[in-house]
Amino acid sequence: MTNLNKIFLDYNSTTPVDETIIAKIHEIAKLPLNSSAIHSLGRYANTLIDESKLQITQLLNAYNYEIIFTSGATEATNTVFFGNNFDDIIISSIEHASVYNCRPQNSKISEIKCKQNGVINIEDFIKKIPQHKNFLVSTMLCNNETGVIQPAEEIAQITHQNLGLFHCDAVQALGKIPVDLEKINPDFVAISAHKINGPQGIGALLYRKGLDFRPLIFGGKQQKSKRAGSLNITGIVGFGQACFIAKQKLKDFSKIAKLRDYLEEQLQIIAQSNIIFLGNETTRLANTCLYSIRNLSNQTQLINFDLNNICVSAGSSCSSGVISQSRVLQAMGIENDFLDGAIRVSLSPQTSKSEIDYFIKIFSEFYNRAKINKK
Repeated sequence: MTNLNKIFLDYNSTTPVDETIIAKIHEIAKLPLNSSAIHSLGRYANTLIDESKLQITQLLNAYNYEIIFTSGATEATNTVFFGNNFDDIIISSIEHASVYNCRPQNSKISEIKCKQNGVINIEDFIKKIPQHKNFLVSTMLCNNETGVIQPAEEIAQITHQNLGLFHCDAVQALGKIPVDLEKINPDFVAISAHKINGPQGIGALLYRKGLDFRPLIFGGKQQKSKRAGSLNITGIVGFGQACFIAKQKLKDFSKIAKLRDYLEEQLQIIAQSNIIFLGNETTRLANTCLYSIRNLSNQTQLINFDLNNICVSAGSSCSSGVISQSRVLQAMGIENDFLDGAIRVSLSPQTSKSEIDYFIKIFSEFYNRAKINKK
């Protein structure tokens, strides 16, 4: 996507809202809709909510799940962690900050190691399982930095065999790979609209029917008293539409890998042994390239790309503001020379080869200047 003369290659952080969704939101926003009202407009609001729930359900095969709309996946995760009195919570060392930093004081938090290829270590997970049954396991389906697809189905199976509950952060997977909740079998799932060309500020918690938890936000009796507050009708409609569109386009997403692989091949030619690609030795999202340059600061790289109108990130954008070494790379055991040089390039189906060629050109010029300056 080129907008305001910018080349945007940071689609794992957020996505532009689809034009048809903008039009739909604009249409709905003109109406005074409150789903708590008993008049016709209130009933219409509830019809729109039900339509959006169905669109989410169809994308995720979530017919055995309830849906609670939230402000985003972070709130959804916090609702699970703080809405139950778990004695133990087991997370992985590569979780997104919304999971990794969510630590109820009365719960013992354990971290699962990951392998050097970025995949959660199942053997280490089994060692972390407590003897009692009052525990939660929370792992992501796809890593936001490396794009590596995690063994969530196996983790869920092991968790349930030991009588625990499983929470899955499916944010990065949504719209990029098929996500079948009946197959994965999580108890709780956190998702967000803005990763799939929907609006920001709207997410959802899906939980298996029959489960219960305390609300995180108290007040009115909206959403079966599980999340108080007037519902964000325009956001919910946008989320539903985004899921509908994502379902139609899902089969084409994997085609991005060809362009991503071309990018990595060219960067390898330029930097040779001074560049590594993280997660490329296992199954990962088709759009994600996380590379690192030996002894070359990612902050310096980001400034250079930004000055040349290219938008990329140094790992997770939710951790931006203070650029530091990636916790994910540290967990993967990457050698010290590469810890400071990681840049994530994440593509979309709209990314063009000319945009990637421009990125390669700017990378090459910068890398060669940096190499000369080190001599």
